[in-house]
Formats: sequence, structure tokens, C-alpha cells
Amino acid sequence: MKKKMIFSVAAAAALLMANPVANKADAASNCPTSVQPKVNYQIGNLNCDQLNSILQQYMQNFNIQWNVPINCPVQQSPVQVQQPVYVQQPAGQTQQPVKAPVKQQPAKKQTTQTTSQVSAYEQKVVELTNKERAKYGLPALKLDVQLSKVAREKSRDMQAKGYFSHYSPTYGSPFDMMKQFGITYRSAGENIAMGQRSPEEVVQAWMNSDGHRRNILNSSFTHIGVGYVANGNYWTQMFIGK
Repeated sequence: MKKKMIFSVAAAAALLMANPVANKADAASNCPTSVQPKVNYQIGNLNCDQLNSILQQYMQNFNIQWNVPINCPVQQSPVQVQQPVYVQQPAGQTQQPVKAPVKQQPAKKQTTQTTSQVSAYEQKVVELTNKERAKYGLPALKLDVQLSKVAREKSRDMQAKGYFSHYSPTYGSPFDMMKQFGITYRSAGENIAMGQRSPEEVVQAWMNSDGHRRNILNSSFTHIGVGYVANGNYWTQMFIGK
């Protein structure tokens, strides 16, 4: 009889842990006495410590010796998420379909603008972005230092205000923000990301997302700005076509 009761408690524990997200579940015991007590527990919001406490009370009521607690699962790190792409094109203009990759040519060094005003991480994102464009026969984007200042301010604003969105409570949409900083364009777009720890990681994440990939491979864009804030790893790519 003791073995039977131990099996019942173990089965109840397995049932509880096998369905941790259920809104409601019953843990009942069958006892061969004239009175069959039944205990109902709402477990939708119970943690492992609470479940252990319930099981200990259950076993104490029936004088059951079972000292193996429920092991609480290790909490996983939050999934790094990226906001959907935000693109603005001139009226009547549509994005051309991306062509198949072509044989990559050595990327030409950009000498039109100094890189002293962008960080090494920001410069690396530009290089990796142009490397991806070269695979599809697209011209390299020119680094725009002024646009990078806007992108860096967007990353800083997201970190300081604790949000992750294309719409800034400080500056509005990316296009409103560009105009406030004196950036003019014919077409424009923005990619943002949070949590990636390196330029390689963030560019790969963007390339794995259809919307962000379309911005990187948009043939109407001619210039790029990149802004990175290390605290929280906030990344912003801003694209414009002149």
C-alpha cells in the first residue's frame, strides 16, 4: 500500500510539472478509507517552491515518506527580439526584387568620409552590410557621418527611455527624426536590434529577417548611418537614398 501511495504522489508531481502553463489542473489522491479526501489546487501561477510545499503537505497528511523535491527548471535568457523593419519609399516607387547572388568582388574602400567619428563596431557594421550587398551585385553604401549621429542618438534614446520601437517618444518616427537633424533624402529606412553582442551577430540577425534583409539589399539606398550603444547593446541602422 505504501508503494502505491508513493506512486500516486509521483504521478501527481509529474502531472503538475508536465503542464506548467495550464490555467487550471487538479491534483487528487485516491485513499482506501471510508472518506476519500480530495484537494483542488489552482496551479496556473504557482512556482516550484509552492508546488513542493503543496506536495509536502499532501504527503504529511497521509504519512508518506518521499524526500525528492521537484527540480525547478533553469530560467532561460530572454530571446533577443528585433522590431519589424520600417521603410519609406517615394510615392509610386516599388522595391525591385532581389537578384540571385553574384560572384563577390573585393569591396572598394570608402574614402569619401572620415571614419574617425564612428566607433569600430559601427564601422564594422557598415563593412559587413556592404559585404552582403556585394554578394548580390549591389553598390556599396557610403558611410554618412551625420546620419550615423542620428542613428547613435536613436540607440541612446531607446536605452535611456527604456523602449524598443521605431517610434521614439522623443523624436517621433525615424523620418521625423532625420528631418529634425537636417537629413534630406528621396527614400529612407531603419533597422533596429537589441541584445546582439557584436557587429557580426547583429548583421547576421538582420539578414535572417526578411524585412530587415530587404532594407540592407534595397537598391534605392545610397548612404548608411549606424549607431551603437554598448549599455544594453542597442543597434540602429539608418538608410537613405539621395
